[in-house]
Amino acid sequence: MARKKKNSGRKTYFICLSIYIILLIVASGFGLNLVWQYAEEYENSRVQNVVEEYVANLSENLWDDSIAETIANMPHEVQTDEECAEYVKEMLSSGITFNRSTSSEGGKVVNYELRCNGNVFGKLGLIEDESYADKVRFGMLPWKVFSEEFDFNALYTSVTVTVPESYEVYLNNVKLGPEYIVEEGIKYDVLEDYYDEFEGLPTKVKYEFDNVIGTVDTKILDDNGDVFVIDETKDDSQFIKDCSQEELNKLSDFMAKFLDRYFRFITGVGDPMYSYEQLAQYLELGSELDERCKVNMDGLSWSHTTSVRVDSTTLNGAVQLGDGFYLVDVSATTTVTYPGKSDTGEVSNDQSMKIIVKETADEIRAISLDKYA
Repeated sequence: MARKKKNSGRKTYFICLSIYIILLIVASGFGLNLVWQYAEEYENSRVQNVVEEYVANLSENLWDDSIAETIANMPHEVQTDEECAEYVKEMLSSGITFNRSTSSEGGKVVNYELRCNGNVFGKLGLIEDESYADKVRFGMLPWKVFSEEFDFNALYTSVTVTVPESYEVYLNNVKLGPEYIVEEGIKYDVLEDYYDEFEGLPTKVKYEFDNVIGTVDTKILDDNGDVFVIDETKDDSQFIKDCSQEELNKLSDFMAKFLDRYFRFITGVGDPMYSYEQLAQYLELGSELDERCKVNMDGLSWSHTTSVRVDSTTLNGAVQLGDGFYLVDVSATTTVTYPGKSDTGEVSNDQSMKIIVKETADEIRAISLDKYA
C-alpha cells in the first residue's frame, strides 16, 4: 500500500510541472507578443519614417501634380512648362534632404523643410493619424502627410544685358520688349566727352529679366540682324560701326584739305580774316570749333609766323557715330617757319587729334577738334 501512494505522488508532481511549464510558455509568448506590438507601434509612430518614405518616393519619381502646378503658376515667359520641368527634375535628381522646422499642438503637428542644392524648395506638414486611435494598444499614433507646399522662387535667376539702343535681345528665342528696359540713355564710355556738344550720339539701354528658372540662352542681334557677342574685356568701341573703305577714303581726303586750312589759320599765317574764310568752307558754322576759331582770330593778328607746311596727314581710324557723325583719329606733321627760330627758322611739330565731323548731302564739315598727344 505504501508503494502505491509514492507512485501516485510522483505522478501528480509531473502533472503540475507540465501545467506550470505550459503556463510559463503561454505567459512568455504573451509577453513577447506585447513586446513586438510595442516595438511595431513605436516604429510606426516615428514621424521621420514617413518623411523618409515621402522623400524617397519624390526622389524616385522626381515629379508630382503639386510640383507641376507650382511650376505652371510661376512666371516663366521665355520658358515652356516642359523646359522648367526638365530643369526641376534635374535639380531634384542631385539629392533631396529634409530637416524638421516647427511643431505645434503639443507636438501633434510637425513641419519639415525640403532642401536641394542648399535651397528650401518645399514644406511638409504632418499630423498624427487619429483614424488609428482604436487600433493602437500603447497610444502611439502613426503619422500622415496632410499638407505639402512647393516654392521654386529660389531657382529664379536674373539676366541683365546692356546693349546699344538699336540692338535686340532674345532669351530662349523670345524677344524682350521695351517693358524689360530698366535704364535708358546710357552713354558710350568712349564718347563720354561729346554728349554735351552733340545731339544724336548713340546710347545704350539696360534690359533686366528676373523670371528665368535655371539656365537660359541669351542672344543679341545688332543693327543688321547678325548675332553679336559682347566682349566684357573691351570698351564700348566694340559697338561702334567700322567705316567702309569708301568712307575712309572720303574722310582721308577731307582731312588733308581741312588740316591744311586749319594749320594756316591757327598759326597766324597771313591775314586772319582771309584764313578764316578759307577754313570756314570746312567748318560746321556755329559749331564749337567754329566759335573757338572766331574767338582766337584777334590774337592771331599778332603772330610772327612766316609760313606753315603740312608735311603729312595720317588717318589713324574713324568710326560711325550715327546720323552722319564720324569720330576721326588723325595725325599730322607740320613745319612752321618763324623769324629767328634756328638756322632756317623752321620748327617741326607732330600732333594727334580727334575730330568729329558731320556729313550732310555729300558735304563734310568739322565740328570739334581735340589734341591728345
